[in-house]
Amino acid sequence: MKKHTAIFLLIIVTIIWGGGFVAIKLSLDAGVSAGMLNMIRGLIFTVIVFAIFPRQVLGMSKEQLINGLLVGVFNFIGFILQAVGAMYTTPSNSSFLTTTNVVMVPFLAWILYKNKPRPRNIVAVFVCMAGMAVLTDIVNVGLRLNIGDIYTIAGALGFGLSIVLLAKQPEGGHFAAGSFLLGLTLFLGGLVYMLFFENASFAAVDWKAAILPILYLAIGSNFIAQSMQIVAQRHLSASTASLVMMLEGVFGSVFSILYGFEKFTMGLLTGGGLILASLIISEVQIIKAKK
Repeated sequence: MKKHTAIFLLIIVTIIWGGGFVAIKLSLDAGVSAGMLNMIRGLIFTVIVFAIFPRQVLGMSKEQLINGLLVGVFNFIGFILQAVGAMYTTPSNSSFLTTTNVVMVPFLAWILYKNKPRPRNIVAVFVCMAGMAVLTDIVNVGLRLNIGDIYTIAGALGFGLSIVLLAKQPEGGHFAAGSFLLGLTLFLGGLVYMLFFENASFAAVDWKAAILPILYLAIGSNFIAQSMQIVAQRHLSASTASLVMMLEGVFGSVFSILYGFEKFTMGLLTGGGLILASLIISEVQIIKAKK
C-alpha cells in the first residue's frame, strides 16, 4: 500500500471517529456510564471480529498477541482517562489536552525506536497544536490546569503510546488479530472499571435512545475505523499517523454543528485549516526523504 493511500484511509477513520463524538454524547445522555459504554462497545467489537475472522484470530502469532495487548491496554487507558477527566474539566480543555499526544508521539518514537524526528516534523506538530488551540477556542477561554486536566494529559499519553506501538506491529499478520485484541481489552477494561469504580445501573439506561449510538461506536468507530487504522499504520510513521488523526477533532466539530450541539465559527475554519497545513508540512518532508 502506498503512503498516500494509507493517509486517505486514516482520513476516513477520522471522519467516522468525528461522528463518534456525537454518539458518545447521546449515549451518556441516555444514562450509559463511561465504563459501561466501553464494555458494551468492546464486547460487540470483539464478537464481530471473531465471527468474521475466527481462523485469523486463533492463528495469531505470539508477537501479534504481545503487540495487540499492549496497544489495546494503552488505547483503553487513553479512553477511560479522557472520559474521567472530562467530568472535572471543560470541553475545550479536554479536546485541546487530548491533542497533546501529537507532541508526545515523535519523542516517544525517538525514545522507544531511536527514530529521531526531523525539524520539519517538529514544525508540523506545533502548527497542528496551534490549529487545535484555535479550534477549541483555548486561546480565548484560557487554560487552567486542574485534576481533570491531569487525567486528560495522562490519557493523551496512553493514546500516544498506542499509536507508537501500532506503528511497529509485526509484519505479515492479519489485521483481525489486532482488532480482536483492541476489542477484548476495551471490553475487559470497561467491565473492570464499571464494577469497581462506578455505580452503573442497566435499568437506569434509556436503551431506546442509547442503542443506535452504541452500535455506531461499536461497528463504525471500533470495528470499521480501528481495523482500517491498523491496516493504514503499517505504512505510515507514528508521527504522520498522529497528525492525520488530529482531523478527528475537526470532523467532530463539523458533526456537532450538523447535529445542532454547537454553532459554526471562524475558529473551526481557521483551526481546521492549520491542522491541514500541518499535514502538508509533514508530508513535504516525507516526499523529499523518499526522493
